[in-house]
Amino acid sequence: MGVNTVACRELIQVASYTADLQGLRDCGDDDRIDRAFNAACRQIWGYTLDDFDDESLSAKDHAWLDRLTWKRARDFAVENGYDLIDPATGRIVTDWWGFTWMMLAEKRGLLTPEGRAAAWQRYDAKLMEDAKVAGVIRGRG
Repeated sequence: MGVNTVACRELIQVASYTADLQGLRDCGDDDRIDRAFNAACRQIWGYTLDDFDDESLSAKDHAWLDRLTWKRARDFAVENGYDLIDPATGRIVTDWWGFTWMMLAEKRGLLTPEGRAAAWQRYDAKLMEDAKVAGVIRGRG
């Protein structure tokens, strides 16, 4: 008699990386919130939203993101190996939408050193279009 087996993979608990972000939720300081979000993204993926740009995603992806609800984000996350629900609260993590962008970027193959370089090159070119900008200096790492 055969045994049915279900291959289960462990989901990455996004909430494990969002304690600082959760603590800043109501602080009103967007820069601190952005830094905490970026720190969580770097821990999970090694990249942030700044490492790819809107032009990297298709019109279909943008339309999907525009219609995104937390329930769709939760399902998309699970399909891609992530869990957006905080097991301590049973609620979706703070900034679930941004984390879903990151998951989509990963799925599309955008989170690579080459993708990061291309995104920053496009960003720098846009900066250089401003007559007041003489150059762009970017630190490494």
